[in-house]
Amino acid sequence: MHESFSSALNEMSVADAVMQLASGTVELALEDAPEFARWCWCWFADVLDSNWGLTGRLPAAGDDVLDALERVAGMCRTSETKALSPDAWRAAYEATERLAHSSAVTSSGATYLALSAANDIALECIDETHPEFTVAIALAFESLAACAADSAVARCWIARALTEWTNRTHPVAGGPRTGEAPPIRDTRQNASIVSAGCGERGLLRVSGNL
Repeated sequence: MHESFSSALNEMSVADAVMQLASGTVELALEDAPEFARWCWCWFADVLDSNWGLTGRLPAAGDDVLDALERVAGMCRTSETKALSPDAWRAAYEATERLAHSSAVTSSGATYLALSAANDIALECIDETHPEFTVAIALAFESLAACAADSAVARCWIARALTEWTNRTHPVAGGPRTGEAPPIRDTRQNASIVSAGCGERGLLRVSGNL
């Protein structure tokens, strides 16, 4: 059994590593991460809505999709300091559910997976005092991989997300506090941004690139 998802990602294909994460065989958090940081709200928000997250990677996503991802991301950011009502999460769940099953979304695997991740976060938060987000993150990582031109780019993008997680759960001296979100940026023009260390490549959705 692997200690963390990052170790699994180094030893197997992206698809297999994501499957291990979804099944609970590996953990997203490192073993020595503090319990309160197991699920870092601001990190989930950025997975949905940031230049390295879904709104920054999805090619040609419609405004309705971006708005839905940004809405759930905003709710995650609010939840960092203030619990939201189940009704608020239910409304987000129902909205993402309707949108995810529209014909425009179901024709794009990456977009459907992205909305499914937001939908699962909302679902978990309706009734659960301590929601479990493993499935949501597996869906988000699958969406990132579906957006990437090939498996090498997919690994790089997911590794960037894992680095952001580590920075929040193990902040360096003088860096952001655990749970502190970076400044919110408009990510709608960032679809061509590629993480540092990855070569510049166009965002092409290639089936089977997991």
